[in-house]
Amino acid sequence: MNNEKDSPPGKNTKSNILVIVEDDPDQKSLLVNFALDEIKILLHNENTNDEKKQRLKNIKIISASNIRSLKKAASAHENALMALLDCNIPDEKGGKPHDQFVKTNHKITGQHKSVDIVRELLPGTPITMVSSMNRFQKIVTQYYQKEFDFSVNFISKKDVLMIQRNIRYYLRQYLK
Repeated sequence: MNNEKDSPPGKNTKSNILVIVEDDPDQKSLLVNFALDEIKILLHNENTNDEKKQRLKNIKIISASNIRSLKKAASAHENALMALLDCNIPDEKGGKPHDQFVKTNHKITGQHKSVDIVRELLPGTPITMVSSMNRFQKIVTQYYQKEFDFSVNFISKKDVLMIQRNIRYYLRQYLK
């Protein structure tokens, strides 16, 4: 169990977070509502005991709209139960959204800045990427599997049911 005095300064160890990164306000609101709905369903489930209900109530949903705010949020917390990341976000507030791929000699490798931030600052956090363009799925998943033996889930923004199932799955994993 993590003890606050043993954690790096400035890190919040008391609550677990669910990280959502999306620059479109409507999409972000939708994703946050999916998470809240899934938490509510579990809270009202007759099989959820009091200890698990308390754990659900302690979840903080952290939403970010750019790389800078993701880095700030991830560095301020220690425990994340999942990260739901959009592929196409700006570097900073007010910036133009773009794919956050790290390029080598103008070639996309599959390495993604937001995935790297979560892996570095919130190690062990399961990551799900959402994108309206599935063209990135293969290159991202292959890169992280090959380089780090790390699985990145990838879901189309159009597949609303799969996004909800994914959030539900990680919430249930958290309660185990």
